[in-house]
Amino acid sequence: MNIKNLIDKRKYNFEDRKAFLFCYGMLALPFLFFILFWVYINASSFVLAFQDAQGNFTWDNFKTVFEGFRDVDMYGWNLTDMVMRTLLLWFLLYVACVIPGMFSSYILFKKIPGHYVFRVIFMIPTVLTGIVWVSIMKYLVSVDGPILALADIFGWETSLDVQWNGLLGSSETAYTTIVLLNVIPHLIGFNMIITGAYARIPDQLFEVGKLEGLGFFSEFFRIAVPLVWQTVVVCMISNFAVMFTVEGSVFLYTRGAYETGTVGFYLYYLQWQLAGSASTMNAFYGYPAAIGMVFTVVTIPVVLFGKMVLEKAIPPVEY
Repeated sequence: MNIKNLIDKRKYNFEDRKAFLFCYGMLALPFLFFILFWVYINASSFVLAFQDAQGNFTWDNFKTVFEGFRDVDMYGWNLTDMVMRTLLLWFLLYVACVIPGMFSSYILFKKIPGHYVFRVIFMIPTVLTGIVWVSIMKYLVSVDGPILALADIFGWETSLDVQWNGLLGSSETAYTTIVLLNVIPHLIGFNMIITGAYARIPDQLFEVGKLEGLGFFSEFFRIAVPLVWQTVVVCMISNFAVMFTVEGSVFLYTRGAYETGTVGFYLYYLQWQLAGSASTMNAFYGYPAAIGMVFTVVTIPVVLFGKMVLEKAIPPVEY
């Protein structure tokens, strides 16, 4: 048998070729962005981590990073304190809020009375830009804001420092306030993702659950959670990737003052300081590049281990 007869000699017309060209063009754009904004930028960061301000090879950037863990770095910040605050913020936002976020999304998915109103309310923070949202939140917890006014009405005791400077202007309450202000938009963003996963569950499965006598909570944990777990795993893997760099809008809220600095904030703060320096020739980008490399090396095994644990927690279900 002639091998040529086994080859599909399909002929494409002009319209098919135009469609192929369009598809290749659409694929080329994200590939170009990946090469430019991920490969090139990260390769540059890798090189900068081993350079001084004059472009000479050095290990001093990494020495400075590890000195910052023990005491303070060249800018007067202690990296250990920022790492601990970052991990606590990450845990509260990306771990502790997972089940409550899934449950609140499930309640809306079951179309409780007034669920459309709640959906509109949940959409408001996603419509507003980050700066507008932070401005609103800063006013709410300011000295003249409604939060402290309600505290005064209900007789809740606040320190003199809080009364004079607001919840974000005192070391006693600034970090806790930032955590609480970040919970709301995080739950909303997770709600939008997980609601789409709930919508893919066939209605017949819920009907079978009702016939088996499952209550609301049993239906949630025995039917809904296993069927959307793969979506949760994908979200959690992304969450593990930002474990050491979660920022929490600290720069916009306090600029790291009042013991609120996180690693993500610090990296952004360093870039902001360097970009605004009088002489860009002396801009020292090697140090923040070294910080990013250290936390990247630590994050990789954490992501792989977390992925393995999450995938084994609940076996995947096909439906």
